[in-house]
Amino acid sequence: MFFLILGGGLAEQVAAAAQVIPRFSDVPQTHWAFTYIEILAANGITSGCGGDLYCPDATTTRAQMAVFMERAIHGSSFVPPAASGSVFTDVPASYWASSWIEQLVADGVANGCTATEYCPDTDVDRAQMAVFLLRAEHGRNYTPPPASGAVFDDVPTTHWAAAWIEQLASEGITSGCDASNYCPGASLTRAQMAVFIVRTFGLVTIHALNDTGITWGGDSPSGNNTTCISNITAPQDCDQGRDATHKDDSDGHAGFSFTKLDANGDPLPDNAASWSCVKDNVTGLVWEVKTTDGGLHHKDDSYVWYNTDPATNGGFAGIADDDGAICYGYDSNDPASYCNTQAYVARVNQAGWCGHTDWRMPTKEELRSLVDYSVPYPGPTIDVGYFPNQVSSSVWSSLPYANSSAHAWALFFDLGGSSPGSKIDSHAVRLVRSGQ
Repeated sequence: MFFLILGGGLAEQVAAAAQVIPRFSDVPQTHWAFTYIEILAANGITSGCGGDLYCPDATTTRAQMAVFMERAIHGSSFVPPAASGSVFTDVPASYWASSWIEQLVADGVANGCTATEYCPDTDVDRAQMAVFLLRAEHGRNYTPPPASGAVFDDVPTTHWAAAWIEQLASEGITSGCDASNYCPGASLTRAQMAVFIVRTFGLVTIHALNDTGITWGGDSPSGNNTTCISNITAPQDCDQGRDATHKDDSDGHAGFSFTKLDANGDPLPDNAASWSCVKDNVTGLVWEVKTTDGGLHHKDDSYVWYNTDPATNGGFAGIADDDGAICYGYDSNDPASYCNTQAYVARVNQAGWCGHTDWRMPTKEELRSLVDYSVPYPGPTIDVGYFPNQVSSSVWSSLPYANSSAHAWALFFDLGGSSPGSKIDSHAVRLVRSGQ
């Protein structure tokens, strides 16, 4: 049984966090930072440390911090300008996070660790993070009030960051590392980073999943039934989920609820004969709709998995041009036209599809939110009334496979299950954006 948590304050979301299905296998619902990490991921600021992992106890380097902060400042789809390589002697243009680091400095959030160096592979500590967060929130010229020295036992007024740390506490962004200390020199973990960023930037959205679409009950051990009578103790969608409480097929089967959108992203009536995108009213996600016109969004186009960001590609980017002309507009002399997932996202954003430029590859669970398990094999297990031209084949997700850098996750719409596939295999793509 899946629930949506949308809107409201952070306190309400923390209280309801137990209703959310974890997206990272190493961050269960019982983890102290579960809600914050889920919110960070839902806002597109992180996709984890590889595969379905987040690595909450790993420390955060100054380079990684730059990526986190810039995405929080500018949005999940932000891509910084190419780096010059001339800002810091230890951050050449070839360094994986050079553009993010130079943009963080340009935004006035961070300086180097010395006059000429940034120390990108050094862990960021909790004192440094206080300065970075407040500059990002209030601007490069911000100066906090003088420190009292009475907030944390280990932060006297003589500490170089005392005023910044006390202001961070005053704004409710931190309560310290224990009842009386802040631990200013301690390395910041990825879990702590999630809390700091969510609280500083007021991120309060978790995208959860739809129900399954199944309106039959599992009457174990004697079979299924249409009345949802069951001796199974676990809640079932047909009994307690939206498939029971919102069983209205006018806007999507059972508990699903969709709105058609035109080429500008504006809502259309349910009986509209043509549309370009679909908003899922339950999750808030907006999805690309495939076409049969032979153009950019043609249903039969396929792509190899490709991602040049080492922070999210699982250790292997893939191959940019492996299968040649398997998508619209391919030109072997033009890398921007290649049939890979990264190039396709860039083309759709360049076109401003449905009035937006923040389209991205969906996570595995976001794709799964479209699956209607009431549809039998061979599918397609999706509402074709809103998602026409969907083939039953596999669709790439954004997530690399943790057990093999050469593989990434794909979801199969014949049965609704997922499986890792080789990054050089060609599969369909359906892009998503996080909506309003």
